[in-house]
Amino acid sequence: MLSRIKNNLRSFSFRVGLIFFIALCTTLIVLRVQAYYQSLSTSYEDIRELINAHASDIDQEIEKYGAAGAKYLVHAIIEDTQDKHLYLSFRDGKSLTGNLETWPADVDPKATWQEIYIPEGNNKSVHLLVKITPYKHKTYTLLIGYDLQRVDLLRDTLLRVAISNVLLSLFMSFVISVMVVWLINLYLQRINRAAERVMHGQLQYRVPVSGANDQFDKLSANINGMLDWIAALLGTVKDSTNALAHDMRTPLSRHRLELRALTDDPDLPKKTREKIRDAVKRVDGIVEMFDDILSIAKAESRSGTELFAPFDVTETVEDVIEFYASLLEKRSLQLTSEIPTQPVRLTGDKQLVTQAVVNLLDNAVKYTPEDGKINVSLRQEGDRIIIAIADNGPGIPAQFLDKAKERFFRVDESRNTPGTGLGLSLVNAVAGLHHGTLLLEDNHPGLRAILTVSGEVVAS
Repeated sequence: MLSRIKNNLRSFSFRVGLIFFIALCTTLIVLRVQAYYQSLSTSYEDIRELINAHASDIDQEIEKYGAAGAKYLVHAIIEDTQDKHLYLSFRDGKSLTGNLETWPADVDPKATWQEIYIPEGNNKSVHLLVKITPYKHKTYTLLIGYDLQRVDLLRDTLLRVAISNVLLSLFMSFVISVMVVWLINLYLQRINRAAERVMHGQLQYRVPVSGANDQFDKLSANINGMLDWIAALLGTVKDSTNALAHDMRTPLSRHRLELRALTDDPDLPKKTREKIRDAVKRVDGIVEMFDDILSIAKAESRSGTELFAPFDVTETVEDVIEFYASLLEKRSLQLTSEIPTQPVRLTGDKQLVTQAVVNLLDNAVKYTPEDGKINVSLRQEGDRIIIAIADNGPGIPAQFLDKAKERFFRVDESRNTPGTGLGLSLVNAVAGLHHGTLLLEDNHPGLRAILTVSGEVVAS
């Protein structure tokens, strides 16, 4: 479960969804914050314009009539406007005119615009935006303030709305991002499903096209075109291989029969007949190598899945062991087996799986010294069937364990032993055809070959 979560976090669709979520959230939050500050800025600007208008009128009155005219106009403004939110105070020396009983103590005379709090009854205070206008050539100071109660109320309201909008934006961004990720995964799953089925041998499967004619449809169409091209190439290779196999086997078989006939000719010297028998063996080796190459190509191209059918793997392994019983006895090799009594059934290519087991056991018999030991085990773990064959022969050096599965590769020490270097390559190809693996390990001493096949395991 944890690994699946990690894979999802590293996926392309998750990264796209995360980027989309961050971009959408950032955009929505910036818009909400901008609207919040824009509304407050507009409210403050309206109040400043109102204060500036009264300040301009009083300035003109002072220029014309001095302090007496300013006091008269202050009283007139307070009485005419009847705006309870407007506060005026004109200080002339020690006298104070306006609707403020005392000059606010926390007013900064050097600051033109400032926000202050003045006490009011019932232990309350009024929040004001004030403008201080000192007249340097005289001892006058004008204070015009306006109650910010509505602005504070607007600020609280906008803050609540902004927080709720941000939460809503986060939620909507998450929902939209999930939908984007889901849509991307939906398209990618179609492509991955097609790739997996083609890899498993269903060469006729194609990526569904929705008909929207978008980029994903164009990608699906291109992949389908590529699969059509690959299928055509494989068909050509398959036809050419079949024709080549037929054309080569026929003359080789005829040549073998002619050589066999010569071995029965009494007129030929004995040494000549022995050389001819050696030639027959070499022809048989060429035919065997050619058959192995065809089997490997068949498995690697996934074209053998049409021959898949349920069969008993337990019976297959037991038949292979029985086939090698006489050779094991002849070479004094001790074979132990760990095979379950109940059938282990698999849907696969019985012939190829049998050939893979034969190749593994043949290698063990070939490279295990006399009086050596070989162990064959078979077990089932969930949807995997594991066949392991271990010996105590010379084994394969650690640096060559992976290369040993390549075609025609042979360790230098085994060059003088019979073989083509295709046995483990065939086993590896059969494992891939059956969604499995071939693992080669050091048996200390010897080699341990673990063939794993999986896929559709048939219930017993």
